[in-house]
Amino acid sequence: MPPCPFDLVRDTPFGSYTASATKLTGGMINYVWRLTNASGDSIIVKYAEDSIASSPDIKFSSERMDFEVRGLSLFSPEDALLGIGELGKPLAVTPLVRVPKLLYYDQSVPFLVLEDIGVHRGFEDWFKAEDSKAEDLDFVCAKVGEWLAHLHGFGYNNLDKVEEHFINKPARELLSGLMYDMTAKDIEQHTKFEDKKELAARIMQLKTEMRQAKTGDSRTLLFGDMWPGSVLFDVERKVVNLLDFEFMDVGQVYGDIGHFVAHLLPLHFLCDQSYDPNTDPCPHSVVAFLSSYKRTMESYPDAYQAVSMDAIKYSTAFMGIEIARDVLTGNWCRCSEKSEKKEEPLTCECANILLKLARKYIYNPSDSLFNILN
Repeated sequence: MPPCPFDLVRDTPFGSYTASATKLTGGMINYVWRLTNASGDSIIVKYAEDSIASSPDIKFSSERMDFEVRGLSLFSPEDALLGIGELGKPLAVTPLVRVPKLLYYDQSVPFLVLEDIGVHRGFEDWFKAEDSKAEDLDFVCAKVGEWLAHLHGFGYNNLDKVEEHFINKPARELLSGLMYDMTAKDIEQHTKFEDKKELAARIMQLKTEMRQAKTGDSRTLLFGDMWPGSVLFDVERKVVNLLDFEFMDVGQVYGDIGHFVAHLLPLHFLCDQSYDPNTDPCPHSVVAFLSSYKRTMESYPDAYQAVSMDAIKYSTAFMGIEIARDVLTGNWCRCSEKSEKKEEPLTCECANILLKLARKYIYNPSDSLFNILN
């Protein structure tokens, strides 16, 4: 059980924020609350245990919060904690993209306090909403691509300074088990592919290759968890807010690029009943994201040349693995969107369509949508 959030802030500069506490449900990893004081001012309090909040049986070291604080500090050098803010001064600002300001951190608990950026719909909820506009969707995806490219360009050019602060072993251990081991096992157990044993072996081979790539010359600084839950769009102000930095790590760019597209593409599938990712053109928002990323990375020529060598190959495979994992854990089903019951793994036509795409991408086809990065 998590502590009472009022107890967390009692002996801090935010001890007066006890008028109300609202538990927030956007993420799955930590416990997060919005606290208010008598004047109506609000803050965000985030607390970590040595497990995942939504699945306590899955272990994930609370040391992850140190990486979040370091990441946030890069974007607010004047108020940085843990003494690394100066490193972030060369990091380019992306207009209309915001990172919440870090206000306080107690490493011994651990918990942190962030500024409250306001109440905004999460990317996935906003994406599904009837009032969402295609031009806004393309705008958000382009801004995420631009922001990631600045982070990757900065990380590559300053790797000798930032690497020691961002070797995120807790995140690597968690993702290794969930992404590769579990997916390979579930493909063997729950799919009807004739080559399912070979496909599972291919995933484990990619796990080894990608682990080795983390020590290669194309490494950079990664956000680590760029998915819809980390993106909030302020529709009125046209500002993209980015949250949750506990997966920041050093590695190859597929961990950000492939990860984001692995959610963006199935979202289109979920919202457009006629869309088939195996036969239809790449959605505009995916093109907007990848094109913006490439355009911005080209302003970092050395970084672009280095990271692009493996970006297409590994982003392609990583997306395939992640889509397979999500389908095999009951996600991205058009049939059950209006049903409270979640089928795990999916066995419907949705699964057939998405697993066909996943299988193709795991085998690294020459016609990958990531060829846009060339």
